[in-house]
Amino acid sequence: MSSTCRQYVPLIGSRPGELSEEEGRALNAHLADCSACQARLADEETLSGMLRDALLSKANERDFTGFSDDVLARIAEYRTRRSGGFLPWVRRHLAAAILSVLVPAFVALAVVVYLFAAEGEQAPLEVSAEDSTATIINTSDGPVVLFGDAEPEGS
Repeated sequence: MSSTCRQYVPLIGSRPGELSEEEGRALNAHLADCSACQARLADEETLSGMLRDALLSKANERDFTGFSDDVLARIAEYRTRRSGGFLPWVRRHLAAAILSVLVPAFVALAVVVYLFAAEGEQAPLEVSAEDSTATIINTSDGPVVLFGDAEPEGS
């Protein structure tokens, strides 16, 4: 194989439209003069024909009668699932939907139980906001005032 042939061998198996016009003209000019590359092209065309025939025979063994109907049914099912809104999502993700409701309810119940655990006594913790920058927390030791992001005084 000459150095010129090494340049054109990768182009021999190209499909229509893969080569630029310049590459196609150069390959055709080389094939007109090189018998080794002509033989390689003939082998490539024979192999391509055999492969095409083998694939066609395998495809003919399969039954594609309901293929398009199956694809169209799956597309319609997909569109129905996607456009169903909130309820189909809840049906598909039932555990997540249940947890997203139960966890906040459980936390709220735990806070209520904690705050009112002492029967008849004042709640051990009471939070109230006077304005947007100060928070007063009434504890059993007395009120604690929090200003913005700063640490409370005395701590």
